[in-house]
Amino acid sequence: MKKYTSAFFLICAINLSVAQNRTVELLKQWKFTNYDSGASFQENFDDSDWQSVTVPHDWAVKGEFDFANDLQLTMVIQDGENKPHYRTGRSGALPYVGVGWYRTKYHVTAADLQQKVQLLFDGAMSNSRLYVNGQYIGERPFGYISFYFDITPFLKEGKNTIAVRLENYNSQSRWYPGAGLYRKVSLIKTNTSHVKTWGTFVTTPVISKKRATVKLDLELEGSGTYTVKNEIIDGKGKVVTSKNKDITIGAKTKFSEEFEVSKPNLWSLETPNLYKLKTSVYQGNKEIDQYVTSFGIRSVRYEVDGFYLNDKKVRFNGVNMHHDLGPVGAAFHRELFVRQMTKMKEMGVNAIRFSHNPPAPEALDVCDEMGLLAIDEAFDEWQLGKVINGYGLHFHKWAKTDLTDMILRDRNHPSIIMWSIGNEIMEQYKHDPNKITAYLNGIVKTLDTTRATTAGFNSAKNAIDSGMATTVDVAGFNYKPGVYAAIRKQNPNLKFYASETGGSVSVRNSYKFPVVFDTIHGKRGDSANTIVFPDGHPGNYETTNVPWGYPAYKEFAAQEKNTSVYGEFVWTGYDYLGEPSPYHDAKSRSSYFAPVDFVGLEKDKFYLYQTQWKKDEKVLYFFPHWTWNKEEAKSFPVVCYTSYDKAELFVNGKSYGVKTKQPLSKLSFEGDNIAREASGGGNWELFKAYAIIWDDVIYEPGEAKILAYDKNNKKVAETKRVTAGAPDHITIQPEIKTINNGEVGVFVVSVVDKDGNLCPHFNDDMDIEVSGAGAFLAAGNGDPVNMQNLSKPKRKFFNGQAVIFAQSTQKGNITITTTTKNLKATSSELEVK
Repeated sequence: MKKYTSAFFLICAINLSVAQNRTVELLKQWKFTNYDSGASFQENFDDSDWQSVTVPHDWAVKGEFDFANDLQLTMVIQDGENKPHYRTGRSGALPYVGVGWYRTKYHVTAADLQQKVQLLFDGAMSNSRLYVNGQYIGERPFGYISFYFDITPFLKEGKNTIAVRLENYNSQSRWYPGAGLYRKVSLIKTNTSHVKTWGTFVTTPVISKKRATVKLDLELEGSGTYTVKNEIIDGKGKVVTSKNKDITIGAKTKFSEEFEVSKPNLWSLETPNLYKLKTSVYQGNKEIDQYVTSFGIRSVRYEVDGFYLNDKKVRFNGVNMHHDLGPVGAAFHRELFVRQMTKMKEMGVNAIRFSHNPPAPEALDVCDEMGLLAIDEAFDEWQLGKVINGYGLHFHKWAKTDLTDMILRDRNHPSIIMWSIGNEIMEQYKHDPNKITAYLNGIVKTLDTTRATTAGFNSAKNAIDSGMATTVDVAGFNYKPGVYAAIRKQNPNLKFYASETGGSVSVRNSYKFPVVFDTIHGKRGDSANTIVFPDGHPGNYETTNVPWGYPAYKEFAAQEKNTSVYGEFVWTGYDYLGEPSPYHDAKSRSSYFAPVDFVGLEKDKFYLYQTQWKKDEKVLYFFPHWTWNKEEAKSFPVVCYTSYDKAELFVNGKSYGVKTKQPLSKLSFEGDNIAREASGGGNWELFKAYAIIWDDVIYEPGEAKILAYDKNNKKVAETKRVTAGAPDHITIQPEIKTINNGEVGVFVVSVVDKDGNLCPHFNDDMDIEVSGAGAFLAAGNGDPVNMQNLSKPKRKFFNGQAVIFAQSTQKGNITITTTTKNLKATSSELEVK
């Protein structure tokens, strides 16, 4: 895996930390308890028996899975329900409900008291209340939003106590929300006159190959007369232009400045070039503040026929991403998000929709650096809630503040192309009686007119008839491949994309025979007879889906025909904690939708997406595996995902013939009724248009091999699978060779036979030991029904594999050792720099 670091961003970090009179210090070490003492906010409260933790910290992910933790009586309209019923596992079955207290000490000097001191939280889950030296400072209920408080008036010279109370409620979320100070906390010290936090806005209104106009809107706080120097610095550290201006600051002062950059290096998917704008405030010859803003020079356009980046039409090969990072939970580790995005780019992804909440700010930094488009989404609820204790309780009081803070924090990121004001909002079904779409859209436009507004609508007819879909600049429609043509015909000027697609479910290396598609559709267009397997392990033939879902290739067919649709965002890129649809009754605790599983290992359909989204790369992959008991798998379809023209299957040397994909003559699933809420699963006809399939292959132990041919019948590639022998040993492979101190290392553990072939039916327990320069953090195996504690060093293999996460603690080598009942100990090392 490529390591994404940047000297450019190291420069930014150094500038932020050493600039005179502005320091940014991460508050990492805290004391923590779940006990809600009425005195925990007090300055001199005795917290000596509290747990010592490092922030970011998710306290709930370390708990035991128990479906009593998140039993919800709820009605899911999207699933066609007309009355509430109980669901389990919907928010991950982890004990996230309850109170968490955090306390830390901070030393303040007499000089500090002459400055401005702010406390910035990137996210705190949830209903946070902040106290400094026993005094109440303020609160923010929304757990996903970043916020800051000026704590200067509450400080004193010497030791100061910062205390934070958080509380999660039952039925406050549809997925696992995390718990605690799960994103970083920063203490910012500045001169009393300074650039306001989130007080810069850099835009690029005019761009050509020869020059670009860069506009800065700047907000300053304080009083007095100063010189403000602004410098634009390219990715190599060269100052390309600068300007000075004398400013008299009142309580709050805003002004604008324009610059010209010659021969600009544009930010694009292929070349994500970044600049920084360094703002320095001088009092005479003395620099009293410095603020660095990263930005990119790029243009975006939203036309009826598509989205344009730098005047080039770009289709969204996108995925939705929830905020948890697999077995480590919601605590944000930048390197683990880089791991996720690296895997997504390998699949061909070029865009991320952060669903359904603002992400950690570092996640957007990563998108900027890696060349990924991003949709920043504010809300999953407005006034009408989906869960009893959801954001709907806070919307009236906090929506404007939360949306404003999201945009002020994030609007300099070149990766962000749209602001989403909501997802599957229940107001759709009431035709938005309080005109909230227009209200939120108006808030966005007061802050940023350079990007489009959007929302994800699952009821296309209601969204269009109510005007919600046309109030935003670009509409998103969830799970509607059958009516794109009808929407375009009825709304010729509407700009739209597929904000959620897919909905078929699978788990890695799991197969069910016989392979049968559900072809029965209900009145809503949903799959009415989807087979849900009692063991919670659907197969990988894309035959099982949620009622409103369908396999990937149905979306491919719809998008190929309807080229004015901007593209798609698959639900989801990675499996995530919670929402185990349709397997609530199978006692599952995580989702099944993604092409990459909960621990970051590819499922079969990962390669299907590659064939569509990485046209410049050659793909040849087939399934299922070739290690079976002949009684349970006598014959089955063999599916080949490939970008080659033709392929031939051999089983122990016997040919099953040369085959090709079978293009569709028409889209049988299309219709004129945009009121249909669902899109009805898949079928063999659709499947064979995007994969080469041998229908009834007789299983024989030995070797299955596929040869690929070009148009001239010349052999150009081959791949094979062999029947694995008895489990012989464990292999442990670190995903990257080195990590930095403090980062998390990831190890893929596999059980193989004597020849190194994966044993896909091995499901025994293993014990895990981490030594040297790190400590055990978490482990998982990709099985949604596996209920072992994620934070204990014991894990069952699932279909021959598992993944271990180790937290580095010092420079040196991390050593991972694993043992099972019948296999000898094996170990592997990872260097920590």
